[in-house]
Amino acid sequence: MGGLRISYGLLTSRSLSNINTQLRELASIQEKLATGHRVNRPSDDPIDARRAIEIRTSIFQNEQYLDSINTVSPLLAETESVLRSSNSILQRAQELAIRGANETIAQDQLDQIALEINQLLEQFVVDANRETNGKHLFGGNRTTTIPFSVTRVGTDITAVSYDGNSDVIELSFSASGSTAINEPGDAAFINGVDIFQLLIDVRDDLRAGNQANISNVHLDQIIAAQTQVLNSVARIGAFTNRIDRIDSTVQDLIINFEEQLSNKIDADFASTVLDFDIKQNAFQASLNATARVLQPSLLDFVR
Repeated sequence: MGGLRISYGLLTSRSLSNINTQLRELASIQEKLATGHRVNRPSDDPIDARRAIEIRTSIFQNEQYLDSINTVSPLLAETESVLRSSNSILQRAQELAIRGANETIAQDQLDQIALEINQLLEQFVVDANRETNGKHLFGGNRTTTIPFSVTRVGTDITAVSYDGNSDVIELSFSASGSTAINEPGDAAFINGVDIFQLLIDVRDDLRAGNQANISNVHLDQIIAAQTQVLNSVARIGAFTNRIDRIDSTVQDLIINFEEQLSNKIDADFASTVLDFDIKQNAFQASLNATARVLQPSLLDFVR
């Protein structure tokens, strides 16, 4: 048998193929150095690439939860502030009612007390209809509807009606978890003691000189109303505390997921630099070897 004869064309083709393979490997390592990632596309590592997609999805979902928390936190703070203001109004109403129950004061003084009670009523309605970022705080889940509407005779409020509902708004903080983030207006201001009607009655009884009704009925009602509002404050405080804990938990989850993602796709910088040096030296060696085998004109073309 004669010896195997390798044609010049085959030698050229194989040399070029080897150089191109090494160029692709160098380009891949350069990409890792540039991005800092070992996995830049599914073909780099299909299993880790799929896990990375799942982790990124989890990070995105939890970032959405954080965005929601950042949106509702000011609403909760505003709600608590309004409720505390409402309680302050009731405390002042109690002081005025005690003064109005004193049988030694004249009717003109009762009228002056009634005038201040009327102003407290007006402020109470304003607070109950408080709006923040385009959303009413005390309308249940009817946040775009003014929750309390008034009926007037002349300039005086004679009745207040609730146009919201009793539904709570739920904030989702995981695939299966949620928490309430609002206090419906009926729970805070109407159920148990209708505070609007109470202030109306106190005002009207002062004007009528009906001090016995203030002493025997309304003073106890004001105390009950304060307890009612403070219970709402406590509920909002509990919601706020839970939101704060959820916020901390979600942030920890995101950090954990980011660490998992880094473990799956990040390149080891020192190892990658070493690998690049090795591949670059091998590529130069291939070029030198090819230069000795192929014609200079072809080598020039490759370079």
